[in-house]
Amino acid sequence: MTEVIQALSAEAMIALLLIFALIVAFIVAARRRRAGGYKMNARLVRDESPVPDPHDRTARELPNGGARAVGRQDPTFGEYLADAEPRDFERAQRAGSNLDEYSDTVDDESAMASVAQVLSPNQTTLSDGGDGGDGVGASLDPGTLDWLDEVESISSATVESPRLPRHDETQVYSFNVITRSDTGFDGEDILRVLLGCGLRFGDMDFFHLSELQDDKPTIQFSVANMMQPGVFDLDNMDELKTQGLMFFLTLPGPKDMLKAFDLMLETAHTVAHSLGGDVYDETRSVMTKQYVESLRQSIREYEHKCRV
Repeated sequence: MTEVIQALSAEAMIALLLIFALIVAFIVAARRRRAGGYKMNARLVRDESPVPDPHDRTARELPNGGARAVGRQDPTFGEYLADAEPRDFERAQRAGSNLDEYSDTVDDESAMASVAQVLSPNQTTLSDGGDGGDGVGASLDPGTLDWLDEVESISSATVESPRLPRHDETQVYSFNVITRSDTGFDGEDILRVLLGCGLRFGDMDFFHLSELQDDKPTIQFSVANMMQPGVFDLDNMDELKTQGLMFFLTLPGPKDMLKAFDLMLETAHTVAHSLGGDVYDETRSVMTKQYVESLRQSIREYEHKCRV
């Protein structure tokens, strides 16, 4: 009788181990399918449709802009920006001191140089975007996965891949989203949030938000890795750790330059909130109303110059 009980116990243990192994295999497979879905949808296109305002707390989405008139020429940045207070500068100093540890690999000037290099019209090895960059930006909720099922794939033969401008008089405006954590931003989190904000992986291995202008997808703004070499490897986002992201607006390009800048600023604050970071100017200093208005004035002057 004892031998029978022992035999049954051994069989029960084996059965439990098999069930446990099946559960682990199922979980691993589900995670891989989810990661694969992110990467696949990084290159998908979504049709233009009206979307909620980004300040609507019930929606938590960013404006697409393609079908919605944005009537703000002089927006109020009170929700995002305030006159710099002493604690703001202390936070900026702490962020700067933390980033000094990465001085060999992260440098705003170097990151800008990387962008300038790939934007140079004299480059002979520029990426043509490959099968990436087919996407026209769409507003998606970074907090859920339901939107993945709603994305429609449009053939690259019918939609031209948007490209950054490549000529001598290109002007770039930028600022940074820097992590508060010592461990940095995680690549999979970056991918999830950027896709949720409507950006797509594309030209020159950056992420871009694009809109249809005159039936042609046009890049409104782009996002680069703040750490050298500045580009992203879409197939290895799960291995990426970075101290920050650089948002940059390349002009001429968007039809409404000020609207593109405002959209970039809104997106940067949404990404910072989602990833646990803060928005700083191109020198990693506290972002103030005065700084933002100086950029907007510069863009107004550049836009006027282009129209003359």
